Amino acid sequence: MLGSTQNLIGMSAVALAAITSPTLAQTLAFQDRTNEVGLVHLHNPALPFGMEYMASGGAVGDFNNDAWPDVFVTGGSAGVDRLFINQGDGTFIDMAPAWGVDRTHAGSGAAVGDFNNDGYLDIYVTSLGVAGDMSGGTNLLYRNNGDNTFTDIAADAGVQTNSIGLTPIGDAFGAAFGDYDLDGDLDLAVAGWYGGNRLFRNNADGTFTDVTPAAIGADMTLVRGFAPAFVDTNNDRSPELLWVADFYTSRFLLNNQDGTFTDHTIPAGVGLESNGMGNTQADFNADGLLDWYASSRINAALTDGSGNMLYLNQGDNTFSEQSVAAGVNNGEWSWGADARDFDCDGQPDILVTNGWFGPYFESDPTHLFLNNADSTFTDIASASGLVHTGQGRGVATLDADRDGDMDVLIFCNDQPLAYFENQLAGPNANWIILDFDTSGIPDLAPNGFGTRALITADSASHTLYLAGGSNFNATSELILHSGLGDSNTLTLAITWSNGSTLTLDHVPASRRYTITARTDCVADFVVSGSLDFADVLAFLSEFADLHPQADLVNDGVHNFSDVAAFLTAFGTGCP
Repeated sequence: MLGSTQNLIGMSAVALAAITSPTLAQTLAFQDRTNEVGLVHLHNPALPFGMEYMASGGAVGDFNNDAWPDVFVTGGSAGVDRLFINQGDGTFIDMAPAWGVDRTHAGSGAAVGDFNNDGYLDIYVTSLGVAGDMSGGTNLLYRNNGDNTFTDIAADAGVQTNSIGLTPIGDAFGAAFGDYDLDGDLDLAVAGWYGGNRLFRNNADGTFTDVTPAAIGADMTLVRGFAPAFVDTNNDRSPELLWVADFYTSRFLLNNQDGTFTDHTIPAGVGLESNGMGNTQADFNADGLLDWYASSRINAALTDGSGNMLYLNQGDNTFSEQSVAAGVNNGEWSWGADARDFDCDGQPDILVTNGWFGPYFESDPTHLFLNNADSTFTDIASASGLVHTGQGRGVATLDADRDGDMDVLIFCNDQPLAYFENQLAGPNANWIILDFDTSGIPDLAPNGFGTRALITADSASHTLYLAGGSNFNATSELILHSGLGDSNTLTLAITWSNGSTLTLDHVPASRRYTITARTDCVADFVVSGSLDFADVLAFLSEFADLHPQADLVNDGVHNFSDVAAFLTAFGTGCP
């Protein structure tokens, strides 16, 4: 977080009072720094209306493994896709031509995941075709070659099209990676507005199999799909499919834990959004259960359209819709949505962007609904400086400058990309960011997909979950982030997707940690199944960095007791 008062120039005292907590004394302020950081990009569709008018998206990922988030963005049928590589200081340079992803097509969205488990994030790009020709709609699967280049292998992998007809039709919007069968590799869900909704199972050999009819069972051809996500809503570790779609066709697909799903939409009490578009999830009321927010539309008179829906998880595969009571229903013509703790108070907030043609919707503002910790939210977008009235479609959140607070990307239709830097300031805005290394455990999906974290600080607990789904045409940074208020330490309880657990006590706040999934042999730090000098070096590196996983006696102090515990385990050897 930046503490400089110059970041607050131009904000009125009234605005500051509206977004400053008298208890925690932190100030939430955003600044549009799009041009300054180099994220200069114009989405350019060939035609002003049609399917592509609903497009524009992108994805965040660390594509060169330098620990800094990069940004991929679609360019439109008369533009070009871009890949902005972070320079290690929160500024970016477009490297799309050099990396081989400077494609011109009607790109709609993107998902990120290491589909082949080689340690590098890949990109799946959905497409509506080329200028004026939806029959040319083929999706792209960019395999990361690990040498600062990508290769499109969508055709060879079997995921080039999601069309349901004999003639390919470009109707793909959101896509999401996730491990629905818990076999340790990432499967792929693709949403199609003309019914091309597809579930592809990863074959672990660089290819996928379309298992939609067999696995889902329910007829997905009538679903006007926009945004799928793999999310474990009932704490059985097997992720459900939350499929947000247009015209009351959203679906809640319950994972049966046998490779199949059951359409549980009506019994669950969901699917009430008239024009479902965006999809995000968080434990909004801190009861340990993941809730669901689906964006939609509503007119100025609040008489046409459902507005956005807030489904609070009841713990029995049912939800209670509470958007009006919570103050998050009226978002005009809403598209992308994401849930993050923007003010670092320990409560997830809701970001939703808007826009459509017509006299009312063309100037819809982006909303930032701040969680009041009492089942209500307050829109503080304007007061915090997050002022955007363009044609927003996808949104993504990331810590672009690695200062511990969450920044905002808004992908716009026929307009420039927008980047708002979070300049949260104040003495009581502690935080934690977690990313995951699961590469050593075969039945864990890469980068910790499906990992659940329970964070406890000063007797308050809340749950985080790494889903990596589509917010609407967009994927946010694959991290877990939470504010901690004035708490300086926390307890971190991790539940991996295979059911194994890890508890770390006395974890210092305001740091970013990579948590590694390890076996019961505490000396196997590189998770190789045998012990050698590499494990010694790995332990010493984490010990020197005061990493909580090197605190082997879990007392909050890094000293000789931890070294002795490591040497004892190393000398004993792994079973």
